[in-house]
Amino acid sequence: MPHVDRWLEQAWFTHAPRSRPTGTPPRFDETTLPEHYPPHLELEPTHILIDLYVSVSARSVGGRATTTVRAARAGDHTLILDAVDFEDVAVRDLEDRTLVWQYDGRKLTITWEQPFAAQDVRRVEVAYRTVSPTAGLYFAGPDSVYPQQPAYMISDHETERARHWLPCIDLPNVRTALDIHLRANARYTILANGYLVATTDHGDGTKTAHWRLEQPCPSYLICIAVGEFTAADDGVFMDGARAIPVAFYAGAEHRAEDILRTFAPTKAMLGWMTQLLDLPFPYPKYYQIAVAATTGAMENISLVAWTDIVIQDAALAAEYAWRVDQVNVHEMAHSYFGDAVVCRDFAHAWLKESWATYIEYCWQADSAGRDAADYVYYLHRSEYLDEANNAYQRPIITRRFQSSWDLYDCHLYEGGACRLHTLRAELGDDTFWAAVRDYLKRYQHQVVETDDFRRVLEEHSGRSLGKFFDQWFHTPAFPDLKVTFDYDQTRHEGTFTIEQKQVNTDKGIPAFVFNTAVSWVIGSKEYRHPIHVTGPRAVVVVPMSDKPEQVRFDPDHAVLHQLEFNPGDPMLRRQLVAAPDIIGRIEAAKTLAKSNKHTNIAAIVQAFHQEHFWGVRCELATLLGDTNHATAIVGLAELIESETEPRVLVSLLRAAANHRDPQLATAIRARLTRGVGPLATQAAYLALGNQRDQAPYDLLTQAAARVTPDGRAQAGAFHALAATRHADAIPLLRRYAAYGGSPNRARPAATAALGALIKSQPDPARPPLVEQLTDLLRDPWRQVRWAAAAALAAAGQPTAIPALEAFAQPLSVQEQAAAARLIADLRPSDKLDGSALTKQMDDLRAKVRDLEHQLQTLAARLDANPDDDN
Repeated sequence: MPHVDRWLEQAWFTHAPRSRPTGTPPRFDETTLPEHYPPHLELEPTHILIDLYVSVSARSVGGRATTTVRAARAGDHTLILDAVDFEDVAVRDLEDRTLVWQYDGRKLTITWEQPFAAQDVRRVEVAYRTVSPTAGLYFAGPDSVYPQQPAYMISDHETERARHWLPCIDLPNVRTALDIHLRANARYTILANGYLVATTDHGDGTKTAHWRLEQPCPSYLICIAVGEFTAADDGVFMDGARAIPVAFYAGAEHRAEDILRTFAPTKAMLGWMTQLLDLPFPYPKYYQIAVAATTGAMENISLVAWTDIVIQDAALAAEYAWRVDQVNVHEMAHSYFGDAVVCRDFAHAWLKESWATYIEYCWQADSAGRDAADYVYYLHRSEYLDEANNAYQRPIITRRFQSSWDLYDCHLYEGGACRLHTLRAELGDDTFWAAVRDYLKRYQHQVVETDDFRRVLEEHSGRSLGKFFDQWFHTPAFPDLKVTFDYDQTRHEGTFTIEQKQVNTDKGIPAFVFNTAVSWVIGSKEYRHPIHVTGPRAVVVVPMSDKPEQVRFDPDHAVLHQLEFNPGDPMLRRQLVAAPDIIGRIEAAKTLAKSNKHTNIAAIVQAFHQEHFWGVRCELATLLGDTNHATAIVGLAELIESETEPRVLVSLLRAAANHRDPQLATAIRARLTRGVGPLATQAAYLALGNQRDQAPYDLLTQAAARVTPDGRAQAGAFHALAATRHADAIPLLRRYAAYGGSPNRARPAATAALGALIKSQPDPARPPLVEQLTDLLRDPWRQVRWAAAAALAAAGQPTAIPALEAFAQPLSVQEQAAAARLIADLRPSDKLDGSALTKQMDDLRAKVRDLEHQLQTLAARLDANPDDDN
């Protein structure tokens, strides 16, 4: 999973936990971009022996990495390893064969004098050290400003960052067994992949832990962690006769009981997953570690790493555990999809990330039921469509990209997961799961490409799936549908007209072929009619005994699509409360909210009171927040006072942040006095800050000074102060953003809030703020550095470009790409519009579609009523 995980909000993203990254969107599939392929492996590494001394206080590691390589054929003699900014490098063959080597600071080129024979095996040792690497290894420790900060080091690699501390071929098709010897202060906990072979105390205040992983592991899944950690042992998971140790770790500031609470479902998930996939757990242990120096969550083999914002006390768990559980099962799914079965190169990364995301849906379906699963699907679809509509569209599978990290977006995660759901509906559960289990068994501990998965599906289904994969995975589109419904009382017929709006032959965007259904309700009885859509427009005429009370398209959500369908307010209001599925109720509310009519907004408020599923209430709250209508504001104020479900209350308060209204502010303050959870408190502060001149400034300044263990409430207060646009907030936020001005958990929020204030200030007040943000690009805390970079870009400060370029220079390749997009936001560019020509072409296409519609309607009526002379 990517390190800026869309489920795990960072403290400075107070109101939008699943926001797209700041900056110009990445580009894909343009001919100017390079095509990326896996490297040649004439000499393939098969094992790495890592033997390092770790000095947490010096932020350094040093020692040796010995790589065993095997030749695929005779005659090759050169091995090139990724190795960034190493010092004191020395290379030797362990059997004293003659070799020469060159190191340019990025690549280590090793050439043997004697070429390899076919299947020849050799071992080469690289001695080196690295100090304060810019990526790959992350250190934390106490200093005079933060004396309570625990000391530790942890690695974090996805996608190509192991090269910053380990000489390796840092791409996923190279997988090695591992022996990891880490020597460090004897009081530290030492963790790594695999199982613990031995721990040796050297009697000099240091010890060495030897961890071994016998299964092949790509470099991005290697993990080492050394430091002051709190341990929470959870016993073993019995996988048949095998006992799999399960344990959790976090920074020393956390309590074991909170760690156990956070990861409590882990063993139940392991039992469920091994049964679902009919495959034993592939690794010797399942450990998880959460520390502040990392972001998001990462599925390292047998040692999953998290940001420690997930560690929950009881109050936070009531608001947040559901989200953390989703990520927990996602990372666990990678043990199969991505760890045991590795994508050969990043073009096929959907085989791990889309699958792990889809497993979130599957877990909810089996553990919590249809409503919970449908809500996960709805959120996945919404995230993907939001990115596709507002940022870019790309094929799920593409070799053209600037950085492999660019691929880790909503297309890869949620978009691919929804496509898997469509594939499952197309093949049926029995065939789909039988094929998936076979695929995992067949390719365990191997590398795969999409065609490997497709061929297994074809073997089990007897279906030719080339067209399915071409349209769903190789084109940058999805069915964007406009559906209309008409009822003919005379003929007792209902007519559904389905138009695929995405079709664009000039851009190679096809009309999708798919199977689904339409449904309708008459006298509280539901009827269904299957349909097969093959072209840009389809007309379906079905006999109906009376005018229906509800009409639906794709009622089982079998096909990923975007839908525009308004059968009329009365039907939608009925669907809002009577649809048996939660997505149907949410979709009705969304269409009703667009009307901005009092009757429809009132119906949404009333439906909120009747709705039993918390996720639907969250979405209704969001719709009320997006609706600029007095009825919505009155409804929000009432609901904030009465709502008891913590997750829904957070959504209500976030929705309230969109409105400035005294009644709403009064309701929020009253609710705060009754006590709410950390996320609700955070959202309440931001909503109050958005009241601008009417904001309770004294309350917010007091909240900004109040330190909490997780930093969420304080972060919300920082953002709220910025939202007030109050000039007195500037010196406060400048102090809180400075090193030592506030805890590191909340300080990124102060940094972002400082940037948010810039645009609202007069020109003379801006330079000192820009200067401080520029200085924060050199801050010791990584999250603050990135918050400052994003703030400068969001504030539109082109004077910061040289500082941002200097900030980007030492970063990893993927981080350089992210920084470059921030910089691109600040550079002016000329754009050719071409809108007049586009409009002319659209008008011509519309006229042709109207003619086609008339012909298809006539043909459909003849098919439905062949004996009708009319």
